[in-house]
Amino acid sequence: MQQRYVTDGLCASAIELAPGQLLGLVCSKGGAECPLIEPEAAAESLERLAADPTAAIRLISDADEMPHYSSGEGRNDPADATTRLRDLLVLQRLGLCPGDTRRARYLYELLFERIETPVGICAHDTAGWEGCPAAASGAYENVRDRGWQEIVYSRSDEERAAWREASERAVAEGERLHVRPHHLMCMSCWYNGGAGVGPRSNDTLAEILARIQREPDVPITLVEGQCEACNCCDGFHPQSGRCVHAGGLIRDYLKDLLVLQRIGLMPGDTVPARELLALIFERIPSTTEICGWGDGIVTAREWSVCGGPEGNAGYARTRQTGVFGGGG
Repeated sequence: MQQRYVTDGLCASAIELAPGQLLGLVCSKGGAECPLIEPEAAAESLERLAADPTAAIRLISDADEMPHYSSGEGRNDPADATTRLRDLLVLQRLGLCPGDTRRARYLYELLFERIETPVGICAHDTAGWEGCPAAASGAYENVRDRGWQEIVYSRSDEERAAWREASERAVAEGERLHVRPHHLMCMSCWYNGGAGVGPRSNDTLAEILARIQREPDVPITLVEGQCEACNCCDGFHPQSGRCVHAGGLIRDYLKDLLVLQRIGLMPGDTVPARELLALIFERIPSTTEICGWGDGIVTAREWSVCGGPEGNAGYARTRQTGVFGGGG
């Protein structure tokens, strides 16, 4: 299943939507006719979101462009005021601003986490602010209950299983391993962190560990970006070779570079597994330094902390025991 990636779709223009239209697409998917977006436009956007995992959405609103009061001419259109209220309520719930652009999966995971119903956002019980009659139809809630996968592309279980099988063979039989630097830390957390009970569905770190334990000097080429462990992940897109997880897991790219900087290596360098792990354990005493940004402070959802602000205890134990059963 190895292939050469020519284009990855990330250069495609973002879909421009008003924040309230994020909910409108969900209602349309659920069978309700949303007055915020024409049925044809809704169908076109939903088709792209279901087919293109690299699709991004740019949130547009004129709510922050209101003119000075002296430029106004009488009473504002009530419908426009209701629309601005709706858009700003959505942005406030999501923690975003007009002009922000995010991957579609990121937005719909966040939307479904933070907005359970359009009632109170798209419709109100105040005279003049009634808003959308479809808000109480249940269409949004019905789609939300089924998850973000109802709106945005998601790999099938069958495809992921096929890629896992191919990845397992490559890990077991390849002349070398190709691994992201921070994944070697993930592997160490999993190995001695109380969770090392078997292979995980979203990666092949258990298989990589087994190869390292079997052949301690197997060469490992350090990869900046997706690696052999990623191929069966629900966020890996085989057609582009990209991570299309929520936010593209941008934090993991920083983790890779932080590990490389700390151990004094570069992307593409190849080192025997035993030597590489010894270097990581020597120079990185805690996951806080890499996966917790040094201070354990979460600055944004995209930059969440893995392993807790105090560091992952499993990694600390693996530093002491090694992965070879004898402290190696």
